[in-house]
Amino acid sequence: MSPITYTPFPSGFGARVDFDPARVPTPEQAREIAAIFHDHLFVYFPRADITPQQLADFVLAFGQPDGPRGRLASASEYAGIRMVENVEGGKFGPRSNSELDWHSDRFYDPVAAGLLQSVIVPQEGGDTSLANMVEALAALPPDLRAAIEGRSIKQDAVFDANGEPGIRPGGVALDDVVNSPGVSTPIVMFHAYSRRPYLYLGNRLNAHVDGLSLADSEALLDRLYAHVNQPRFHYRHHWAPLELIMYDNRCCMHRRETFDPNARRKLVAAVVDTSDFL
Repeated sequence: MSPITYTPFPSGFGARVDFDPARVPTPEQAREIAAIFHDHLFVYFPRADITPQQLADFVLAFGQPDGPRGRLASASEYAGIRMVENVEGGKFGPRSNSELDWHSDRFYDPVAAGLLQSVIVPQEGGDTSLANMVEALAALPPDLRAAIEGRSIKQDAVFDANGEPGIRPGGVALDDVVNSPGVSTPIVMFHAYSRRPYLYLGNRLNAHVDGLSLADSEALLDRLYAHVNQPRFHYRHHWAPLELIMYDNRCCMHRRETFDPNARRKLVAAVVDTSDFL
């Protein structure tokens, strides 16, 4: 079997992979794709004319989907598949503006990878942007790098009767983020497989830097997000129908760009929750 061919994007952030995701990768092919994924942080498949079942099967080649109780799970028959759309009355239409901000999926306990497949896309806008958090960390000014050394961010979370964390419904700002419950994540993390360090911010809303006053925490978070918001760290993808992107959810952040609320947009989303090699 011939090796999978691919073409890195000019910046090195991202790579186009010549593989049809309608086929379930063999274990060897999945590891080849994973190696490209680790080197370039996301992989792009330009031809992805696949059904939700085929996307679910593709996910299983790399690891486990989000479980039925997970924040990113769907009530559909396909485990971990959800619709990001305004076509059929779905939850994530153009007025779900939380997706306009930089974030990681399940930010209090990030999944390994996120996948997005385009189905119906507007002619203008509705792009998906990714931020390279490996490069963002490497390019931090010395004083900002020193300010985050050894620190963690308390991510906003709510807990059920069993003590399991979840995402607060509605994206409501809190009055007291210093004393609110949450899950702390280190600001500097090391990738489980590549071992590269990266900047991990999770999600801005209701976040608090542990051990700092509210004012100092807000100032530090504002500086970090302003740094990440520099275009030099970004890739912005303008969708054509039937494409697929799989991004590293730990060392990439992502966001949806704005589009005309009268335009139609439908993407199919999935995650690889845990993996032995991704």
